[in-house]
Amino acid sequence: MDLNSHTGRAPRGVTVAPARRNPGAGRGPLVGAVFGGVWFLVGLGALHGGPRRAAASVGAVLAVAVAFAVLRARSRPVSPPAGASQPRGRAFVRLIVVQAVLLGVGAGLINGRLDTPQLAFCWAALVVGGHFFPLARVLEAPLLRLLGAVMVGVVAATVTLALAAPDTTPWIWQALPGLGCAGALWAAVLTTGLRAPARRQG
Repeated sequence: MDLNSHTGRAPRGVTVAPARRNPGAGRGPLVGAVFGGVWFLVGLGALHGGPRRAAASVGAVLAVAVAFAVLRARSRPVSPPAGASQPRGRAFVRLIVVQAVLLGVGAGLINGRLDTPQLAFCWAALVVGGHFFPLARVLEAPLLRLLGAVMVGVVAATVTLALAAPDTTPWIWQALPGLGCAGALWAAVLTTGLRAPARRQG
């Protein structure tokens, strides 16, 4: 299972259209790659000197690998989905709307009433990671549950380290959620690309 939605095998005796290349097949990995890049830049912005250069070098190598994984996923032969897509589409839209509302309301409370802007990245990672659990059910993609669990784990690790090392919290609150979530998203994209079969010639 991967970031793309699952299509089951047709029952015996049922004729289905032959598998073909679907340009939309790599949409999930592409979204994961882009948002992974956004999180990476967030985390990189909190680093300086040697750690920043080292992280940038590793990130550049990973970005190239992720780009190839996205291209591989997009070239995968797929069969047309057998079921109706409208209910799934509505559920997906509802999840995105709920996620946007939670992000907006939470950011307002964190930056306004609570006056704790350092928590903004952890809150964003928690909401985004949490939304992968119902999304995994909607898209029938179990890998998304693991992705969500890792992102929530990144938040827990950030809070734990920040409390254990209060003198370094200014960069921990930004660097760990940024780089951790980037790593989680890019790992999911790479997994999806590796599982995609090579494009057949002829």
